[in-house]
Amino acid sequence: MQDAKSGKDRIKIIVAVAIFIAAAGFAWYQFGGESDYDRSVIRGYLCNECQTPFDHTPKEGDIEPLKCPNCKAMAGYQAELCYWTKGPDGQWKAKLKPTYVILKQRIDHTSREQTYCPDCGHEVVGHNPKPSDDEMAAAEAEAGKR
Repeated sequence: MQDAKSGKDRIKIIVAVAIFIAAAGFAWYQFGGESDYDRSVIRGYLCNECQTPFDHTPKEGDIEPLKCPNCKAMAGYQAELCYWTKGPDGQWKAKLKPTYVILKQRIDHTSREQTYCPDCGHEVVGHNPKPSDDEMAAAEAEAGKR
């Protein structure tokens, strides 16, 4: 009788510890780490000197160009993301890793010259639209991620 009670107590302790661990993990997920807001304010930048892409969270008082963390030049501009590439058939198709592109108007506000992606030749505009969900799904499938 004593052994049965001791076995039940052991199971209760194991269940209690498992619930505690699950609760702690849930609390960390909800309250710890980066919030959705923290992740949403990070912006992609590109150094116009060394062409190194970098992420930056804009702060009050920031003025472009920003200091590049790689070459230390004051040449970092917020970039647009180009999710296009040219396939072997010469047709544009979506890709998963974007190319960072600085719009000509970010460097020279008076410029009316169009900006093209150096990787694929696709025109890049402000708030550059991403390929459709279907095109991105095809890129994921091609990369073996689906």
